Amino acid sequence: MRGLGDFQRAQMKHRDQRVFVLCQHLRAAIDVFEEIASVPHGEPRPTEVAPPPPSPPSPPPRELPAEKLAYTVKEAAIALGLGKTTLYAAMKAGAFKVVKLGNRTLIPSDGLRAWFESLPTR
Repeated sequence: MRGLGDFQRAQMKHRDQRVFVLCQHLRAAIDVFEEIASVPHGEPRPTEVAPPPPSPPSPPPRELPAEKLAYTVKEAAIALGLGKTTLYAAMKAGAFKVVKLGNRTLIPSDGLRAWFESLPTR
């Protein structure tokens, strides 16, 4: 069905003519898009193919300074090589002390180091 007929329009209450005009414009635009899509697109000529742009070099991994007093959860996860979910589970279990400062959760570095050193090794 390509739109509303006279009967359907007559059944609608509080109709605004601007909506119908907008729908007519949208249908015309869709017709143009369908016409463009129906024309097969030719293969680009070899001279028209541009070389891909060089990818930017990836930034070096961040090193955390040893003199930090506390880490955010994200920084602690990077420093330990763990996921944030693992750290949140350890926080919930009370494995180390956590400090809340406004909306930020900070983990003191000495408590984080002590917890990490207490983990079992193989």
